[in-house]
Amino acid sequence: MLRKMLVVPLLAVSLVGCGSSDKVVSTGSQASATASGVVATGSASASPSTCPTKATKSFAKTRFAADMGLAFGTFYRWIYKPFQAGTFKAGADGRKTAIAKGAAAGLFTVNRLNAARKLVSADPTLCKYLKAPFDKVTESIQSAVNGLKSGDTSAIAGAGAAIEQARKAAQDSGVNITDRSTGF
Repeated sequence: MLRKMLVVPLLAVSLVGCGSSDKVVSTGSQASATASGVVATGSASASPSTCPTKATKSFAKTRFAADMGLAFGTFYRWIYKPFQAGTFKAGADGRKTAIAKGAAAGLFTVNRLNAARKLVSADPTLCKYLKAPFDKVTESIQSAVNGLKSGDTSAIAGAGAAIEQARKAAQDSGVNITDRSTGF
C-alpha cells in the first residue's frame, strides 16, 4: 500500500516534467546567495535587448527563489548525494532503486528549472545578472539528468562542480552558503 502511495506522486511529477524540452537546476538560501554572488561579481549579464524593461510576472524574484530552492534541493538530495556515496556504481546495493529515484527527482528538478528560467526572463534585474550563469548551471544539470535516465552517471560530477562554482562565487562576494538539515 505504501509503495502505491509513493508511485502515484512520482508518476505525476514525471508527467509534469515531460512537457518541455527546455534546458535548465541548491536550496532557496543557495539560490538567493548565488544571485547575490553573481550580482556582486558582475561576471555575466544578458544583453539589454533580451531583458524586459519592467517586470512581466508578479513576485518573480520570490517565485524564482522558491523554484531554485526546490530544484537544487531535490538535485542535491536525490542525485548528488547518492552519486557521492557510490550508490550509482555497478554492483552497488540499491542501484536500480537509486537510479529510478534519481530520474524522477531529475524530472522534477528540470520542471522547476524551466519555471525558474521563465521567471528570469520576466524580471529585468534577474535577467540582467542571472541569465547567462543560470543557463550554464541549467545546461550542466540537464545533461546530468539526461544521462541518469539512460544509466550514465558521468555528468553528475560536472553538474555538482557547476553548482559548487556558483557557491564559491557567492562566498567570494561575502555571502556564506551553508547546508542546513531540516530533520525530515
